[in-house]
Amino acid sequence: MSCEHVRPELFAFHFGTVPDETRTTVEQHLAACPSCLREYFAIKAEIETAASVERPSNEARARLRRAVLREVTGVEPQRPWAWWERPLAFGFASAAVVAAVFAVQTLGSGAGAPPRSVSAREGAAEAQPGSLR
Repeated sequence: MSCEHVRPELFAFHFGTVPDETRTTVEQHLAACPSCLREYFAIKAEIETAASVERPSNEARARLRRAVLREVTGVEPQRPWAWWERPLAFGFASAAVVAAVFAVQTLGSGAGAPPRSVSAREGAAEAQPGSLR
């Protein structure tokens, strides 16, 4: 196939809408013709960087990724947390920390708990220089 016949097919070739026999012919021509290959890369770059091309939303990308993961691995992906579950989990974690601090305070100040500070008499003796215990 000559360059005149290949160049009109480059756009369709990029999107994979050419018939199989045409695709094979275009691939062989692109491998042998640097001029057509440069033109194909220019078309490809223009298509991929065009500002007018609408990009898929983040939600659509996430749905596609989940569908591909399900198809490839056969495993249903875990659903992401809902917006209200994150504060709820943070609240439970905070409540657990507060309960632990309260338990340590309560158990640490009861009968049989170790002393928290030096008694006033021992503190006064340590404050005087030259005094020995």
